[in-house]
Amino acid sequence: MKNIFLIVGFAWFFSCNQKLETLPDNIFENLSFSIDTVIVDSGEDFLNLGSGVFPYGLSQDLSRIYFFEYKPFKLVEVNLNQLQLIKKTDFEAEGPNGVGDYLSGLEVGPRGKVYLTSNSTVGIFDQSGIKQENLRFSPSGIDSALSQSFQSLFFRSSFNFEKRKIYSHPGFPDAGDHLLLIINPDSKSAKSLPLPKMKIVEKYTGTFTFEEDKGSIIAYYSVRSFLSRLPKAIIISSAAMSGFYRLNIETEKLEFVDIQHQTVPNEIKIEIPQNVSSPEEVRNIQNEIFSNVNFQEILWDESRQIYFRLGERTFRGETYQDPMRFEYYLFAYDQNFNVLGEAKLKVKDLKIKSPFFKDGKLWSYVNVEDELGFVVMDFKF
Repeated sequence: MKNIFLIVGFAWFFSCNQKLETLPDNIFENLSFSIDTVIVDSGEDFLNLGSGVFPYGLSQDLSRIYFFEYKPFKLVEVNLNQLQLIKKTDFEAEGPNGVGDYLSGLEVGPRGKVYLTSNSTVGIFDQSGIKQENLRFSPSGIDSALSQSFQSLFFRSSFNFEKRKIYSHPGFPDAGDHLLLIINPDSKSAKSLPLPKMKIVEKYTGTFTFEEDKGSIIAYYSVRSFLSRLPKAIIISSAAMSGFYRLNIETEKLEFVDIQHQTVPNEIKIEIPQNVSSPEEVRNIQNEIFSNVNFQEILWDESRQIYFRLGERTFRGETYQDPMRFEYYLFAYDQNFNVLGEAKLKVKDLKIKSPFFKDGKLWSYVNVEDELGFVVMDFKF
């Protein structure tokens, strides 16, 4: 048994008290925060963190986090309140209960049921690894080619256990357009809602093949897109812009929310060359995209009843071996997505990964010498 089940990193305290003249009611005017690092006790066991915690799911009361170890597949359950490993459960890669080779999504529903998506399966599993319902099907009501492309249909999707609806944002090359799909597993049908402003993703996405002496090299640049499940809404957003689409899950009304920040650009605006001649040029384009503010997923803080969001700038070195540097901004919105606050976070040597809010604090995954850890940021404002 390990002698230490909880390590709390020496708290770092920061203050962001520069007044923002263009946002007079900025709730972050006197923002300060501390950062602690906590480590999970895995007992006599150990955790394979080769893939971090991607993808992960949280229990409805936020007391537990679930993720998979790979090769072999094991569902890991961790108690976040006690910071202890609860159990690991074997899952099969192949066969009727197989989860495939690569998991793309994990959500936890009532009674511990798990919605899993991968390269070869979409379904509801119990926590013993048994598939209770197969949700991999070709829905009617949409383009036939898209309905057959399961990877595109379900790679970026969310399942509402109560309403029994799947919400999906397919990859745009296969969809032919930018869409939000509402899929009904009972009727095996789907309806599509257009997302025209997500077209910005196309401008900052490109894949190229270069022939060199050693063979073919594939290089690409991209910006991230997100499908986020919130208590009463589905959010479709892109790192390239502050605005996003919100679907009311009760009325299924879709609207574009035009967020206007005062302290950072609300959209990435860089010139992409028409003719790209080398992998190095592709990397430079990606570097320029990363160096702009990339808007992250919308996060819900149950304790404060407001939304948070991070903006991230990434500065890469000249080579792949050079360390990266990150810069972060924090944004807050009320329940109608009016901007409440925005501030630059004065932090160094921090990479925020797989973030979520719990008990009013921002948790972020970190690997601490091959132990499962979390950076916990406590904001005061």
